[in-house]
Formats: sequence, C-alpha cells, structure tokens
Amino acid sequence: MNDVISPPQIPSVQQKNPTTLTHMWVLDKTRGSPSVRGFLETMGVDELAIQANEKGEADHDTFHDITLTDDRLRIKKLSRLNDIELDVELGTEQVKTLHPGDRTKRTLATSDGQGHVQIESTMATTKGVARVTDIKTLKYETLPGGESRSIYVQQLTITSEKTKMVNSTTRYFVPFYGEIGPTALTARGNKNNKK
Repeated sequence: MNDVISPPQIPSVQQKNPTTLTHMWVLDKTRGSPSVRGFLETMGVDELAIQANEKGEADHDTFHDITLTDDRLRIKKLSRLNDIELDVELGTEQVKTLHPGDRTKRTLATSDGQGHVQIESTMATTKGVARVTDIKTLKYETLPGGESRSIYVQQLTITSEKTKMVNSTTRYFVPFYGEIGPTALTARGNKNNKK
C-alpha cells in the first residue's frame, strides 16, 4: 500500500499537487471506508435509505470543493444523493435551525494551518443528539515510480448521546481536475429537474 506522510516530510512536491486543502477533491472508492453506512446507522437512518446512499456513492462520484482561509471554511459536498454547503467562520460557533422539525445544529470549525481543519457538530437525530467530529488533513503519498501526490484524509466520528453508539470512518480524497458532469448527476440537479 502507498505510504501516506505529512507534507513537511517531502521537500519538493510537484506544482500540480495542491499544497492546501483549498481544492476540488473526489472520493477514492478503492481504500479506507468510502461507505458511510456506520455513520448513518449511528444517526438512526433506516436501512432502505442507507442502501440507496451506498448505491449512489458506488455508482457516482462524491466531490468536496473546499476553500480554507485563515478565518473561514467553505465546503460544497456534491454527490448523487445530497448536495450540502457549509460556510463558517473559524473559531465561531454557528447555530442553524434545520427543517423539518425545527432541529438545532451547532457547528464549530477550527484549523491549525492550511492543511488541517476540524469540524465539531451537534444535532438532533432519530436516535437523539449526535456529536460529529470531522477532521480533514492534507497528506502526501508516494506513488509507484516515486511520484508524489496530494490527498486529503477525512476522519469522521459520530457518537449518539442516547444509544452511546460510536462510529469512526476514514475516507480518502484525491485531487480532481477537469469538469464535474452535468448537474443532473447531483442531488440538487435532480431536485431542480423535477420542478
């Protein structure tokens, strides 16, 4: 398996590789835990919805478009089943009301540099309040032949306060260059097409 190392250990990374998390990334489905089944089970999502999510992620790419500055984090998550946008000021808790049900979601993002961000969230689910920690870390890996490539590793941990269930999922994202397919391939595109 490829070695995954922190950026400072490779002195000269090719210019084409992102040197910060700010980039368009695509989920690498060949390693880690690309499925978020355990995460969804901990949230109390029903089995049919979990199966639909797994099929959607298997059949279509999942993208994260990240912009990380010294004081702000913006992420657009694009997939077949859901398009989610997060825009928060680093170090300041954001409180939002989610519909339906007028549930409260609290989010706090912190960063110790352009290659790392930690997002702490709490929200009500069907199994009570869930606490989520989403850590995104820029790494470099050595490919066969000695070439280096940037990747970002997502460590996603969810804890259900009521059931005490805990799930940790590690997913790997690689840089994406080019154009994302038609908007119909994403959840928002499909919703828009039904109007």
